[in-house]
Amino acid sequence: MKKLIPLVLLLGLVACAPAGRLSLRKPGELDIHCINTGRGESSFLILPDGTTLLVDAAGSNLKKHKYMPTPPKPDSTVSSGQAIINYIRHFAPRTDTLDYFILTHYHVDHMGDPAKDAPIHPEGGFGMSSICEVGSALPFRNLLTRGNPAEVKSSNCTNDRNMANFAKFVDWTVKANGTRYAYFDPSSDSQIVPLHKSVKNFKVSNLAANGYYRTPEGTVATDIPSKALLDAQGDPKAYPGENALSCTFILSYGPFDYFAGGDLQWAHKELHDYFDIELPVSRVCRKVEVMKASHHCTKGANGPDILGALKPDVVLAHVWRDVQPNPETLQNIYDASPGCKVFLTNLAPKNEPVIADYLDRIASKQGHIVIRVSKGGTRYTIYTLDDSDPAYRITGKWGPFVCN
Repeated sequence: MKKLIPLVLLLGLVACAPAGRLSLRKPGELDIHCINTGRGESSFLILPDGTTLLVDAAGSNLKKHKYMPTPPKPDSTVSSGQAIINYIRHFAPRTDTLDYFILTHYHVDHMGDPAKDAPIHPEGGFGMSSICEVGSALPFRNLLTRGNPAEVKSSNCTNDRNMANFAKFVDWTVKANGTRYAYFDPSSDSQIVPLHKSVKNFKVSNLAANGYYRTPEGTVATDIPSKALLDAQGDPKAYPGENALSCTFILSYGPFDYFAGGDLQWAHKELHDYFDIELPVSRVCRKVEVMKASHHCTKGANGPDILGALKPDVVLAHVWRDVQPNPETLQNIYDASPGCKVFLTNLAPKNEPVIADYLDRIASKQGHIVIRVSKGGTRYTIYTLDDSDPAYRITGKWGPFVCN
């Protein structure tokens, strides 16, 4: 079993919050960036050979709700899409295209939703939601989604207008940019690979998408009845919502492992066992150094089964509403991994008394989060960055930590 060994302890040093800016990654290093727009979730990865991978493009337009969003970052004058573009261009200044974009599922806090007054792309005719804005400025070489967008039904987090807009964008980027569009294959170890140079001991293992999951035998299975059957039976609500259909993977670089599963969840399993996608996915998981918290660390996700398999040393939570993180979910994390370091992109003041028992255990409560993994994947350092500062100055540093 892997064990987290902080070099700061071995060397007698103390983790600090240094002034200054984070340097650009060096060849052979792996970067994992949690970009905080205050409007959902977006992760930017630079693989050891320089291959770029963006997972989701936060961009909810939610302004008023029972559960309010946190303030937009860096401020209300910058769209979520432009905030993501600016961040990528800062940390990958030579990038003019993105090698991979994974849209984990069709919810606006992961793909955006064009406002009624949003600019219309002059060639593609689509409104500039965050995914469209990013994909227009930094064209995608490969675009992966969980499944057919034509099958997506409107909900409180998805609407027909937005899905039609996304379809226009896909059609345009395939024709104009030569983007290769495909569905995320839950059994593949080769759908996402370094494109510029071979990298030893590196692999992205897909684990789940669209309700299908990889089995320990390496096959693909699903427990969900077909949507056509459920519709014919007059029970369309018996089909899982978008969250449970999220694309899920483990990235490995030498001894370093990172888990990400979009909004994967177990919620409402009391209604139907197959609503719990975390359980079958947990059977093909292993101990990891870093886990991206599923569904923004809200209730009904990050359950004991999957956390018991992953036992993360670090959890990165893209929280953006005043009910995130959920105290029960935090307890699940600490039960599975008592020494876990939890990092939040935002913490709303309204939620502070709700999670009061955990505040002292949370490593960071605001800002972009960066995991920088050394060449070969033997150790990693964690940084937090000022999300209101265009220079992205460092606000905190932890590690380096050794991977075993």
